[in-house]
Amino acid sequence: MIGEIHKVLTPFFDRVKGRMAFKSRPALVLARADGEDYVVLPVSSVSRRQNLHPVYDIEIDPAIYPRLHLTKVCYVRTHKQLTVHVGEFCGWYGDVKGNYEELYLTILEKWEAFHQDAALQALR
Repeated sequence: MIGEIHKVLTPFFDRVKGRMAFKSRPALVLARADGEDYVVLPVSSVSRRQNLHPVYDIEIDPAIYPRLHLTKVCYVRTHKQLTVHVGEFCGWYGDVKGNYEELYLTILEKWEAFHQDAALQALR
């Protein structure tokens, strides 16, 4: 599962209903957290370009990465890590690590850089 994009159920706040809800979305699996939990990065189409982070969002264009079976340009949100239980996995898209190693390594580098920046901010 590590290095693959899976469809997972993720929580979000529904402003219209005023409560937490879930939606299925692609997510890149990075590590096993413990037991049956996995660390993932959301993969999102990001409808408002001003919401893209200039450093930490990594574009995935389906024309360049067809083996990932995404239907539109998406972004791996390397600064928005989630922990997801294996029971919330509900589909499979493709293997980034196995098919696009350079992209996978770029994502890992950005993820690590975000954590280093966050740690420095916490020390200030």
